[in-house]
Order: sequence, then C-alpha cells, then structure tokens
Amino acid sequence: MNKVIIFIFLLFVFGNLLAQDYLDLNFFIEPKFDQTEMNMVNFLIKNIRNDSIRQFNVFVGRMLKSAQNDSLTLQLLNLIKPDLASPTDYLFYDKNVNFNLLSSNVISDSVPILDRYIVKTDSITVGFISIYAPDWVVKNEIASHAELKFKVFDIVKDLATDLAPKTDYIILLSGMSKFIDTDLIHTLPIDVVVSFDYQKKDNEKLNRGKSSFYSILTSKGKYGKLRLTYKNGKVSHGWKEVDFKVGK
Repeated sequence: MNKVIIFIFLLFVFGNLLAQDYLDLNFFIEPKFDQTEMNMVNFLIKNIRNDSIRQFNVFVGRMLKSAQNDSLTLQLLNLIKPDLASPTDYLFYDKNVNFNLLSSNVISDSVPILDRYIVKTDSITVGFISIYAPDWVVKNEIASHAELKFKVFDIVKDLATDLAPKTDYIILLSGMSKFIDTDLIHTLPIDVVVSFDYQKKDNEKLNRGKSSFYSILTSKGKYGKLRLTYKNGKVSHGWKEVDFKVGK
C-alpha cells in the first residue's frame, strides 16, 4: 500500500514539473557598444546561460556607440548572432545579413527582412512585431531598395490580429514615443511593449492594464530579462533588469 502511495505521489510531482515551462527573453536595447569591444560583447552574450531555461537574445536600437557604416554594424551582429535584431544603425546598404532581421514596417527586395517572428518552447509560443518610427528615415538615409511603410497603426493591427490565434504572447518592439504606443496597442491583443525610443521611460501598464510597457537602455549597463512562465495552462511574465557591463 505504501508503495502505491509513493508511486502516486511521484506521478503527481513529476506531472507538475512537466506542466511548467519557462522562456527567458533577453532585451539589449540601444547598447551602443564600442566597436573595439566586439569580442568581449560576444563572450558575454555567449555566457548568458541557464541549464534549464532557454535563453532568447533580442538586440534593438543603435548597436554601436558612434556613427559607423553598415559593414561594422553587421560585423557585430553576425559575430554575436542574436536570435532576433532590429538595429537602427543598419541602413540596408550591406546585404550580408546572417541573423534574423525583424522590421514590420520596412520592406526590401534585396535584404531578407522579417515582418513578424515566432519563437516556441514545448508549451510557450511568442510572437514578435517591430516598428521603426517614421522619423528614422528623416534622420537616416536608407538604401534605395529599402522602403519604410508609414501606416504603422494598420500594420500593427493586422499583424497582432494574425498572431493572436497562433501565439500565447505578443511582444511589440517599438521605436515610437510612449504616447503613440498607448494609442497603437489600444484594444489590440499585445501583451508587452518593449521600447527602443532611445530615452528611458517609466515602466507601467497600458491598454487598460492588459499590456505591460518596459523601457531599458543597455548603454547604461543593464539588459532587460522578460521571463515567461507556463503553469496550469496559463502564461505569465516577470521583468527584471540585469547587469551587463563591457570593459571598465
């Protein structure tokens, strides 16, 4: 009888373990690395490990500290091989892209650009959307084969509507202002907004409390870790800022 009880108990514990799943999404926003520190950055990124939790690295905003050409920006990104990237100091002139380049409102017939991205674990499915601000093409001269689409409200609505039945979570990477983000996601099934508006903003709830807004600047020495947890058929998340310092 005791063996039966122990067996049932072990089944219960093992079943609970199987019912839990985790995914760490690491956000490096506006890192502005020094180009001489590329190898150290690569070393530090490769050492973000967790034996039991998958790590997914997202790089967004300006990659290098000072204005550089595309080849240097791609040299960094092709070296560290982020799982997903939306670099604002890449202007589509160099076509040697060896990582997942995401921009939902930039199109090109010469560079492979994703308008959405889905990452999966055993129990968690996450959809990504990335929107560049319209003034990005005012401040930067992009290659002639690339074009920025300005109807961001329509683009985000269409993508979020398409992703909603396919995913548990939808994350919007936004280069827009926080004020516009609030209107942009209103009534949409977007769970998290991660800003790359180049200025640190306060984290808060948007969309009548249904969405979370997060802002962080890696150039200030931290990256954002969004841990998604699947438990009892539901996905929840927690956000924290993690130290990430290159050099002295």
